[in-house]
Amino acid sequence: MYEAYLAALADMFYPERCVGCGRRSSDVLCRDCFEALPRVGSPACGRCGLPTAFATFVCEACKNVDFGFESARAPLRYEGVGKEVVHALKYRGYMKVVPRLATPLMLQVLGDGRFDAVVPVPLHRSRLRKRGFNQAELLARGVAEEINASLSDTLKVVRSTRDQVELSAAQRRANVAGAYRASAPLQGRVLLIDDVFTTGATMSACASTLIRAGAQEVHALSLCRTC
Repeated sequence: MYEAYLAALADMFYPERCVGCGRRSSDVLCRDCFEALPRVGSPACGRCGLPTAFATFVCEACKNVDFGFESARAPLRYEGVGKEVVHALKYRGYMKVVPRLATPLMLQVLGDGRFDAVVPVPLHRSRLRKRGFNQAELLARGVAEEINASLSDTLKVVRSTRDQVELSAAQRRANVAGAYRASAPLQGRVLLIDDVFTTGATMSACASTLIRAGAQEVHALSLCRTC
């Protein structure tokens, strides 16, 4: 009886469970997990966003890579609590992650530039049907609302691609080549949104498509990145 009473009190004051450790929490992350967020920090490469020893516009990792976007940013590393946050959204559909954590963190690294449109990286219809939602669209919607920019669904997947997880950087680029098209023209500066930036192959293919559709610049923003 006493344990049930304590559990009821805990649910009243801490109705959620932390997505990082699973313990009861008053928000999507408990204090310990929030403090343990693996932030990318600075300095970082001005082009691909990879953490660097000193500030540089182009780092050794991306200097010979032809990206379609102008710059890429992410607030978190795809490890530890950061990875758990992405998985909570992507695989468990825990959408509170977006307004309570993801959007504020992404805005912190976005800077002050104005964007004419925010575009999510799309999912193929088979994956969208299986998952029921596109996590990149949820993130894009949250960011678009905060920066007062329009959310555009012009980017479409025209063919199914392999899962990128086990592919090398070169294989990833080949896998997504020609996989996207724009259903309408775009203008101005565009912000491209995804959940995780790994090699930049998907973001680059999408950005190149948006440039061909008329965008003057495309900048990439994700919640996490591999480092």
